[in-house]
Amino acid sequence: MVREVQSSIVEKSVAVIDLLAHTKGRLTQTEIALATGFNKSSTHRILSILLGQDLVQYDERDRTYSTGPRLLNWAHAAWEKMDLSLIEDQDLIELSEETNTNVALSVRTEHTVTFVRTRIPHPYRLAVKTGGQSELHNTAAGKVFLAHMTEEELDSYFAVAELEKFTETTLTTRAALEKDMKKTRKNGYAVSDREEFYQVAGIAAPILDYDQRILATISLWVPLRNATFADLLKQTPLLLAKTEAISARFGQMV
Repeated sequence: MVREVQSSIVEKSVAVIDLLAHTKGRLTQTEIALATGFNKSSTHRILSILLGQDLVQYDERDRTYSTGPRLLNWAHAAWEKMDLSLIEDQDLIELSEETNTNVALSVRTEHTVTFVRTRIPHPYRLAVKTGGQSELHNTAAGKVFLAHMTEEELDSYFAVAELEKFTETTLTTRAALEKDMKKTRKNGYAVSDREEFYQVAGIAAPILDYDQRILATISLWVPLRNATFADLLKQTPLLLAKTEAISARFGQMV
């Protein structure tokens, strides 16, 4: 009986974490109870347990819940076990020096891009740094991840994605993004021309394993005061050569 109760708590905890992780924004206790089908007392108990373990966090201002910092720590640990150490800091340094651009290594965290390593010789005050996150639909790195999603994953993404318009060139419809994905798959890289910030452009390419699964992306980006978008596109061969070489370390045939 004890084992069954413990199992029930674990299953309910996982259901709550899964709900919060896949929901854009924050949820109240009532919203969580309605979405999970748990009663009020059970929902309160589960949230109390998760709060105590830093797996969820509570905002007293509007009495809402979201995923907690411990989940991000687990994600970082998982990335390390994925052996991203095969991607060396020297790879980013060399690529940055060869292209005279900023370089970022990123992974996908649910419906966002997380930048795990960066090389920034040309800083831009609004751009995210190491550990920061950006949307999928308006960044070159994010578009690469979108292009490698299954139809089921895309359906899940578009069901919750707000596709906010950051600039005049931001793609904000599924049709426009799917058209862009076709170009990404055909070319082997994605572009973001002032789609997140008016003064920033970027390109990105995937790092794939032996089974064609995307592990991460490497992106090149510049403030447009330092180079034009056309200048950036000229660096595509160097970006693709580097990502192909790194993919080979993971068993990808190139």
